[in-house]
Amino acid sequence: MNMKGGVGKTTLAVNVAHGLARLYRKNVLIIDADPQFNATQYLLGTDAYLKHIRDPNKGTLRDIFVPKRPGPIDTVAGSSRGTNRTKMPLSSVTCAIYNGGPGKGKLDLIPSTLQLMDIETSRRQTEGKLKAYIAEKAKGYDYVIIDCPPTISIFTQAAILASDKYLVPIKPDPLSIIGLPLLERWLEDYADDAGASVESVGLVYTMVRGNTPPAMVEVMRDLRQERGDEVFDAYLSESVNVSSSVDYQQPVFIYKRNSKTGNEIEAITKEFLDRTGV
Repeated sequence: MNMKGGVGKTTLAVNVAHGLARLYRKNVLIIDADPQFNATQYLLGTDAYLKHIRDPNKGTLRDIFVPKRPGPIDTVAGSSRGTNRTKMPLSSVTCAIYNGGPGKGKLDLIPSTLQLMDIETSRRQTEGKLKAYIAEKAKGYDYVIIDCPPTISIFTQAAILASDKYLVPIKPDPLSIIGLPLLERWLEDYADDAGASVESVGLVYTMVRGNTPPAMVEVMRDLRQERGDEVFDAYLSESVNVSSSVDYQQPVFIYKRNSKTGNEIEAITKEFLDRTGV
């Protein structure tokens, strides 16, 4: 998560999720908690996504936040029976992205939808529903990764309540660094108020330019001096390979094998695994 947009949150979430599943044989569930559904678009092609959301027996993240839908009206009994979507099996709200076979890792997605914006303007007190759903339905995964929106919203709050750790992608420019203390202060205050406990995995530099400008070098150096080991050793460079991999719904290290950015994603995934210890 990061309250600033355009810092590579989705790129990092999707590629690390793929890395954990493909390189380390982990069972991974990625949840797209952003109404702009960028992670969903990265992981699914248009046809697959439209097929999923048009299937009345399938759901999206919205169905976890708003589990009841109007049912048929019984004119004899004078009642309306709703459909309780919380009883849906996890398979109904997930899309299979990668499966290496038994014991060889898999990656599943709970897709997002633009209709999440309806929840943002409602008064449903649904922040805790994602945590409850994961606890009940998502057993058997080594990792659940939530891609957050670049705003403080009900979805950000739900992600914090559902998580035990958070990771902050940082584009090393002065404006991105300025927002970091504000993000951390909000996280601490919200977690305290909610009685939650969430720890930092660290900070990852993203979108680092090839011929790194002096100002960017200075920002990276200063933050490392200030935060020490909290900053990942590995980082992700700015590259056309990243944007191109989205068009093919592939992680960078598969789309461009042995490329600089592909190797960087593998290094970030390894460091992430070492830091989380699962």
